[in-house]
Amino acid sequence: MKPDKSLDCTGLFCPMPIVRTKEEMSRMKPGEVLEIVADDPGFIDDLPAWCAAAGEKFLMIKKEGPFIAGYVEKQ
Repeated sequence: MKPDKSLDCTGLFCPMPIVRTKEEMSRMKPGEVLEIVADDPGFIDDLPAWCAAAGEKFLMIKKEGPFIAGYVEKQ
């Protein structure tokens, strides 16, 4: 998957990865994809829940070692 933008949230803990995701998504156009890289294990559950509440399209989560990459499409 090739995202339009990437956001580095490593070293941040709940709720900051979601706060930063929300801020970045507000600057994006519908159809654009944001990649969020985090290392907070709670992000795995937080991202899909936030997408459902915010009306954004959750695409997927990939876990590679200590890093979690989430993908969201702006609606």
